[in-house]
Amino acid sequence: MNVFVCMNAIPTERLQALGHLEIIKRLAAAGADGIEIRKELLTAEDSLEELGALCRKLNLVAYYSAPEFLFASNHQLNERGFKRLIGEAQELGAVLLKVPLGSYHIKETNMRYVNELLSENWANEGLAITIENDQTPGGGNLQAITDFLGRSAALDTPIGMTFDTGNWLYTGEEPLLAARELAEYVSYVHLKQVKRVNEGWVTEPVAVPLLPEVNELLEKFNRNCPVAIEFPITLENAATYISLMKIEQEVSHERA
Repeated sequence: MNVFVCMNAIPTERLQALGHLEIIKRLAAAGADGIEIRKELLTAEDSLEELGALCRKLNLVAYYSAPEFLFASNHQLNERGFKRLIGEAQELGAVLLKVPLGSYHIKETNMRYVNELLSENWANEGLAITIENDQTPGGGNLQAITDFLGRSAALDTPIGMTFDTGNWLYTGEEPLLAARELAEYVSYVHLKQVKRVNEGWVTEPVAVPLLPEVNELLEKFNRNCPVAIEFPITLENAATYISLMKIEQEVSHERA
């Protein structure tokens, strides 16, 4: 099982002090198989081309994440923004682009146009497209996501799912139920543990060994599905978490 590290798992102050290039080198040395570059963390000094070249040099797989919705407030494809993100992902040399669903509407969204656009422009570009359940009422709604992915599959639209284990709790959904419903579409997993604090949720490091309910969740997905650390880690304990997660998942899938 491949373990990725999301750049937002690294403390912001360390990322700002050391820069993306140095962080990537240290995560490679810690044993990461891939890196998720987050658009919202990039600065004017960061070059996607340079980051991608470093990842390739270090044998790291690069994924690209952007907080820009796939569907705009009018429930239709955010075509201009999406095309821009495709270009950025290709500049990085990413093999996967992850975006939140946004304002998808079961009745009003023109899925045939979405299919045409994706199939014509990017089906053969080697870039996988996934939507992620985010922390918004629309983008984290299990019914909407299930409907969207079901309709996408029926139309052979080349789009899959990034499954965030913690975000479901923000939108009042049950993660295990979501995993059962969506497992066939999932090609990438964000692993995090969230805790209720007053009126909100806080992300915290996962327990190691992984809790039984976490293993039960991860067992729903294909064993070749990469799992990303999206909980707080430090550069000092990154290698420990990466190693333990690999061992845990091998044992978990052997049991399954």
